Amino acid sequence: MASSSRRRPSLRALIFCSVGAITLVFVASMTASIAGRITVGDALHNLGDRLIPIRNQSSELSRAFVDQETGQRAYLLTGNPIALDLYEAATATVNRLVPQLDRELVGMPYADDLRALFSEEVALAAIWKSRAADPQIAALKTGSVPRALLNQMVLDAKNLFDPLRERFRAVNARLDKLITEEIEHIRSVLRTASNSQWVALSLLVISVVGCILTVRRMLTQPVSRLVRSVRAVADGDYDQPIGQGGPREIAEISAAVDDMRNRLRELARIDSVTGLVNRGATLARFDAALKDPQARLGVLYCDIDHFKQINDTWGHAVGDAVLSTIAARMRECVHLEDTVGRIGGDEILILLPGVESTRKAVEVGERIRALAAEPIHQFGLTITTTLSIGATSSAPGESSAAVTARADAAMYQAKQAGRNAVAGLDESQGLSTSAHSWQN
Repeated sequence: MASSSRRRPSLRALIFCSVGAITLVFVASMTASIAGRITVGDALHNLGDRLIPIRNQSSELSRAFVDQETGQRAYLLTGNPIALDLYEAATATVNRLVPQLDRELVGMPYADDLRALFSEEVALAAIWKSRAADPQIAALKTGSVPRALLNQMVLDAKNLFDPLRERFRAVNARLDKLITEEIEHIRSVLRTASNSQWVALSLLVISVVGCILTVRRMLTQPVSRLVRSVRAVADGDYDQPIGQGGPREIAEISAAVDDMRNRLRELARIDSVTGLVNRGATLARFDAALKDPQARLGVLYCDIDHFKQINDTWGHAVGDAVLSTIAARMRECVHLEDTVGRIGGDEILILLPGVESTRKAVEVGERIRALAAEPIHQFGLTITTTLSIGATSSAPGESSAAVTARADAAMYQAKQAGRNAVAGLDESQGLSTSAHSWQN
């Protein structure tokens, strides 16, 4: 058996072979992909640096021709020199763009085709300008032109300009077609490169899966056990122990996860300042206690009077010390099975499973109120603080939210009674306040 084991390839050898095969396939596919991307780069250069700029210049030339015609026609109809300025500015733009376009076409694969189109466009523009625009403008400058003759001049100019308009539209359409064809060429090359990459990725996945299946036989049980434990922790189950089996690395991870589980278990239910049960754990216990439709539960909602003033006067360190001391005194007044939980900054909720009436809850609250009112000695200071406590009891089938709201309302009644008080509020009874309520 030992000899057979030695003849088997090692895990390292299997991994090296798999990685080598993957690398060869990947390099071959990437070479094809890179070649395609070079082609795309050339096409993008032609598109972005030549075709699109030429298309933009062609559009600018078309607008210049239109501006020439607009200025010429407006001058004929109105005689306004501003219209003549538009005509002359557009003429200057045409004179600038025509040689510029000719230079841009040098070296392009379809330069002859485009140069012929632009030449026809420029020739038509020259005919319109020499036969209509310039003579008509000159005639109007020399003196008044009869309205009938003026209208005929406008019509003649329009008849000469319409072929030019059709020509520059055809030129722009041809450029748009060339741009579209170039874009489709780029897309085709990119699709080919993408397919090559998908082939490489597929082979890579097949090789990786084979490697994983080989390794899995050696690690399945300890890793699966660890994964189940981690999922349990993620779902809030901190009581499931984590096994320490498997290779050394897995055992170390398991130990670290177990340590994390223990810490999370404490963080999940304990308030770090007071050591009391935190809000989430308190409400969870509250809901659990009320699952029995016939259950009755005493509840105290406690709020430290003027706690913000303590924080503002002496700082949060003193405030935390006061809060911790009050929490400890509360625990002294209740049984082990009772829950004392911090649900807010200075708000504490106490669940009393053995107390079935609001009157008895008020009695427990009075004991807590009296003990909490004793002086607190912290940081060389003597601080006296008090509690406002709302007491109630649950009715059969009542929700925790409803009971908490009633206890909260009773607590505010205690504050309105002058603070340092216990007020009881029953579902079927009115408000009753402890006989030991008084002003601070």
